[in-house]
Amino acid sequence: MQRIGRLIDNEHGVALVLSLMILLTLTGLVLALLSASAFEPQISRNHSETVRVRYVAEAGIEYAYDTLASDIGSWNHYLAGATCARGAVLGAPDSTLPGLGSVHGTFTVRIRNDCKPGDDRLTGVAVDTATGSCDAAAPGDATHDSNCKVIVTSTGTIGATTRTITVVISRIGALPINGALAFPGAQADVSVGGSSLVIDGRDSKIADRPGAPTGAAVAVYGVAVNGALPALATRLEAAMVAGAQYDVRGKDRTDPSATARGAGAIQADGALTSQTVTDFVDAAKAAAEVTINASPGNGSSLSNVGSTCATDAESSTCWGTTARPKIVYIRGALPDVGTRYTSLRLAGTSTGTGILIVENGVVEIAGSFRWNGPIVVTGRNVGIRFRGEGSQVIYGAAIVNELNPVAVANLEGDTVGKPHILYSSEALGLVENALKRRLVTTQSWTDQ
Repeated sequence: MQRIGRLIDNEHGVALVLSLMILLTLTGLVLALLSASAFEPQISRNHSETVRVRYVAEAGIEYAYDTLASDIGSWNHYLAGATCARGAVLGAPDSTLPGLGSVHGTFTVRIRNDCKPGDDRLTGVAVDTATGSCDAAAPGDATHDSNCKVIVTSTGTIGATTRTITVVISRIGALPINGALAFPGAQADVSVGGSSLVIDGRDSKIADRPGAPTGAAVAVYGVAVNGALPALATRLEAAMVAGAQYDVRGKDRTDPSATARGAGAIQADGALTSQTVTDFVDAAKAAAEVTINASPGNGSSLSNVGSTCATDAESSTCWGTTARPKIVYIRGALPDVGTRYTSLRLAGTSTGTGILIVENGVVEIAGSFRWNGPIVVTGRNVGIRFRGEGSQVIYGAAIVNELNPVAVANLEGDTVGKPHILYSSEALGLVENALKRRLVTTQSWTDQ
């Protein structure tokens, strides 16, 4: 036992054993670090490719947006041969970035209509299987967009790395202009004194003198009213025929290939509905570049609108030019259904080009006035009032969408002046083409 005890108490050689253990431990750590460092280039490369491939996929989304925003009237063309589940390839598959080869990445873009079950979670609206704001006549399906929304998927690829981005691209449905002056709502009341009101549905170019149209587009009705309320047209015809101050021209309701003057140019027509106007305004006002708030007793009075355009096109008193049209929105507050007030007064010499939207109020136009594009007045107790005192011309179309079934004067005129409302496909096309990118938006961006 004493010999065993002496052997246990003997510490000779312990330092060697500990040194060997520490050496083995450090060797393991060094090998582990060397092994990890060997993976760092691969990790860095993977991260770099992941970031780059996402940019490539984003480039595909940009390509899709540019294509659709540049051709907002032909989305169904791109859906040819699509299915609700897979859609169709937009452009060429495995497209490369401009000026670069495939080694820098490729993208493939697919477009499909939102008609697949569950698509409502992406778009926020019902699945597109019914008629909608972009087509009130035909329901949506795999090859036909009716609600102005499509789903775009872009897959970017670099080597073995892929990234997929999915977005919803929406557009504001165009207004189907069916009359130089349209009343798609619940009322169509015109009250003009001794002044002469000229409404012409024949196609006028922007440079045309009022009353001498030279445009080549098919004429629209002089006045179009709610297609579901033909009595409005009858009442309007009687009032206009009885008043010598009214001069209405446009498409002949009995012969669409011809034009008529007087009652024959007034028609109840369902091409433009009150809901279509409401949907258009709800979408377009979000893209407005000029917004003015108004309320009873606090309307906006402006003079010489457009005079600042030559020096400051971004000014809030520049309401668009032919080179740069704008969306102008007058947001009227309505405390109750019976209140009627003037939300906007224009005086002096005022000009503008774009889309003028007046909601829940009356727009009063005095002095000289020239507008290129559509004027949309919508809501309750609304209207356009001409005060004379100068040349007042609208090239494009005027839409008064009255939601109050109680009769109010939706179009008024004083005893002086000669306002003109002229249909102009040139002005409408100019505005639509210039503003189309403002009318196309993206939403629900997801990537994986």
